[in-house]
Amino acid sequence: MTRRHKHAKVSRAAPKIMSRPPPLPEMSDEAAAQIQQLLCDWLLWFSAAYGEQIRRCNEPWAVPPREPPPAHRIDAPF
Repeated sequence: MTRRHKHAKVSRAAPKIMSRPPPLPEMSDEAAAQIQQLLCDWLLWFSAAYGEQIRRCNEPWAVPPREPPPAHRIDAPF
């Protein structure tokens, strides 16, 4: 085993870009169905637990404005 010197320069070469994603691992039909069910159950739990926050984020019109809207001058005669 070799030790590097404390002040040795570390290569900063750019990482190689993969041309295609790695192949998916093989699994049985039952394993795929169980994983899908687990993800569906987790998504339902997450939506139930954080649904209000998700709705607030996705509906910006439901958030009260930070400043009152400017007064309209159409009713002011002068």
